[in-house]
Amino acid sequence: MEIKEDILSIKDLLDLKRNGMLTVNPEYQRGAVWSENQQKKLIDSVLRSYPLPLIYLHHKKKTVAGMQREDLEIIDGQQRINALYKFGEGALKLFDPIKDDKTARFPNFIKQIPCPWSHCDYLSLSDDLKKKFNETKIFIVKIITDIEDEARDLFIRLQAGLPLNAQEKRDAWPGGYTDFVLKFGGKKEITRFPGHDFFQKLIGTPTSDRGTVRTLCAQIGMLYFEEAHNGNWQDIGTQPIDDYYYRNLGFDINSPRVTHFAKLLDLLVELLNGKIGPKLKVHEAIHLVMLADSLSVEYTRSWYENLVKAFEDFRAKALIDKKNKSGDYWFYYGIYTQTQATNASSIAQRHKFFREKMFSILQPVLKDLTRGYGQMEREIIYYRENKKCAVCDNEIKWAELDIHHINEHQHGGLTTLENGVPVHKDCHPKGQKAIDFYDKWLLKQTT
Repeated sequence: MEIKEDILSIKDLLDLKRNGMLTVNPEYQRGAVWSENQQKKLIDSVLRSYPLPLIYLHHKKKTVAGMQREDLEIIDGQQRINALYKFGEGALKLFDPIKDDKTARFPNFIKQIPCPWSHCDYLSLSDDLKKKFNETKIFIVKIITDIEDEARDLFIRLQAGLPLNAQEKRDAWPGGYTDFVLKFGGKKEITRFPGHDFFQKLIGTPTSDRGTVRTLCAQIGMLYFEEAHNGNWQDIGTQPIDDYYYRNLGFDINSPRVTHFAKLLDLLVELLNGKIGPKLKVHEAIHLVMLADSLSVEYTRSWYENLVKAFEDFRAKALIDKKNKSGDYWFYYGIYTQTQATNASSIAQRHKFFREKMFSILQPVLKDLTRGYGQMEREIIYYRENKKCAVCDNEIKWAELDIHHINEHQHGGLTTLENGVPVHKDCHPKGQKAIDFYDKWLLKQTT
């Protein structure tokens, strides 16, 4: 077998196809045919000067009735050639990155770059763009052999190995969201990505995990960053995940929302690890994170102590109804884990029911929505206490004034005049000191 490297322009490649010299061997054509969206994106890549993968051709020579015939049989690259040919024949109209956003789903940086081929077919391209398309170089590998099995063997080797699944392909993609998923979901083959304990300790991981946990991390991330619990539920199947990765190439892994996400996972590990029965299932993990996100903002920490009880109660009742295929936990939750489980509508229905049942046991206490004291309240408290610090009992200069919630805001303390005392900024009690201050204050009021 002889192998030759060659370079052909798109124009030359399509001329070969038009003249019947670029042929298809059905043996080599496998898998799904590209969608029109995939074809459009390939042409968009060409016009953006992105390089295309190698195309493998079997250069065949035959002598028939004393006449010699040469053909190029496609071994690998059929879908790319079809897309180029279809566009060259005027049968594809390209995406406008902005107007076709719901379908094209280009990342934000692409939308900010001028796109003179928006909504163009080949004929409506400018002369410069037609020239660019026609003269784009395609790298070709020509296989010369008279032994058909050698060409078949090459094809098999090109496709050899365990095919990458959807998540393994995403792991190789560039961009911030890839980094986010690897950091939190973990990938044991890469030392710097051990993953967060929420995904490593609380989730039921298959023995030979090839990305299941990272897929779950990507799905939870989508729902979390899009604030799904506020009604913005998302489809989280394979294609929507791909689209989300692509749209978020510029994702900022150091953003405050990522920091908050890490704290939510830390909290759930602290509250649940070693305290619940079997490992979390995918749907359980999703709804626990969404619930914790809701509770973390507007509610006090009172729900912490009842989380295990509430979750175990929900899980037990859901299992009974699942076994019997009846009851509210089946009709309003369980059935939606088995039918179109990744659809936005199914996730929304499940979470509505999950939240309702969890809330009935958690009985979370809503924080006072007014977190800080206004100017007038600060003045009243300051002068009411004769400008004295409630901690050190020394006089406070106005510039050094803080108002402390006697019963802390995070524990349900209200932002009222009765619950506020003046303190020096340097004296303001935090953490255990705040708890001790509250206890002493209560004792003082009763003596």
